[in-house]
Amino acid sequence: MLLIKGVLTGIILSFPFGPVGIYCMEKAMVKGEKKAYVSALGMVSVDMIYGIISFLFIYQLEGYILKYQDMLKIFISIFLVFIGGTKILKKPEIKELHINHFTLIQDYFETFLLAIFNISSILVIAGIYTIFDVVAIKPNIALNVQLATGIGVGGSAMWATTITMIHHFKKRLTLDIILKLSKLSGYVITIFGIGTIIFAFYK
Repeated sequence: MLLIKGVLTGIILSFPFGPVGIYCMEKAMVKGEKKAYVSALGMVSVDMIYGIISFLFIYQLEGYILKYQDMLKIFISIFLVFIGGTKILKKPEIKELHINHFTLIQDYFETFLLAIFNISSILVIAGIYTIFDVVAIKPNIALNVQLATGIGVGGSAMWATTITMIHHFKKRLTLDIILKLSKLSGYVITIFGIGTIIFAFYK
């Protein structure tokens, strides 16, 4: 189950609603599938690292989280609705796509460094873990590997699907359409947040 929850976490984190995500989608249109996917893997790698850190972090706060679990789920769900609503209403700032001659390794580390400085991702992942009840599980090396593998698989699959579709339809896609896709992912996050609020009250 932890592996499955890791996969779901990786999929949620790989919804391309952030500026770096849009940058990778635009790169798929301009520079091809391979460079865009390798760049996206840089972000997925950061998600895996922050996923392990969040796993260790929430276990240290296990007592408080379990005590106020229902309240926290509602608060985190409201936070997700806020994030989704912000993505819907706010036009994202897009990293300018410069013409360069990066190797695939450089493409990977470019987005890795862009993503690693977004430390707030740790709190987002911790919130997702709380919703998925990944709280009272004592971390060890095997479970850390299992969770990180799940995030890696989910994120990689999500980006493979996204980039393949963009490359396939790139003649019809424009930056405006990509921005609309970004807003669509904002709607998905908002609906997910609303659904978890309703489920928390129902439970």
